[in-house]
Amino acid sequence: MNITAVEIAAWLGCLFFLVAGWNQVESFFDRRGNRGAIREIQPQPLAISKVEPPVTETICRRRYEEVSQELNRLQSELNNLRQERREEVGELQEKINKVDREVGELRSSMELNHQQLMRMDAKLDRVIERGTV
Repeated sequence: MNITAVEIAAWLGCLFFLVAGWNQVESFFDRRGNRGAIREIQPQPLAISKVEPPVTETICRRRYEEVSQELNRLQSELNNLRQERREEVGELQEKINKVDREVGELRSSMELNHQQLMRMDAKLDRVIERGTV
């Protein structure tokens, strides 16, 4: 009896389908009998994790008082700084006004000096005209 390559391939194909079919039948019986492998879903939707206990009301009140005190302190410092700034601005304004007055006085003094120089120049012109004529 001569066995050809086609016959060997047919026998191997039949063996393959027989094993695959047997696998399918076995997994069917496993599912029916609930003896299949345990499947795990990732991530676990119902996983329980450790949670910190809630903050008590006394801790909240204490923290609120601490923050309120700090806010009042900062507000007081801010008011003091504003007052100091206003005083400094007032002093600076006084200095600016003083300089402005002095500049005005110097300007009027320069104007008077300029007028006196013009009169002196006019007198010199008349004296020169009389002396040369």
